[in-house]
Amino acid sequence: MCFHSLERARERGFRAIQFNHVVSTNTGAVALWQKLGFRIVGTLPKAFNHPVHGYVDSYVMFQSLVD
Repeated sequence: MCFHSLERARERGFRAIQFNHVVSTNTGAVALWQKLGFRIVGTLPKAFNHPVHGYVDSYVMFQSLVD
């Protein structure tokens, strides 16, 4: 799904992709997005009410699509 989205975005002339809400405790998702070239560009403090951990941070993750 990620590769498809990146390809379609490039075809349509998008210059970047940004995810506005990646929960910090979802370490698997954070690691996957980073492996696929996304980086954390911001932190939203206590933005997500996790059912076990209470309020936790959320990340804004970004990837440029231009060289």
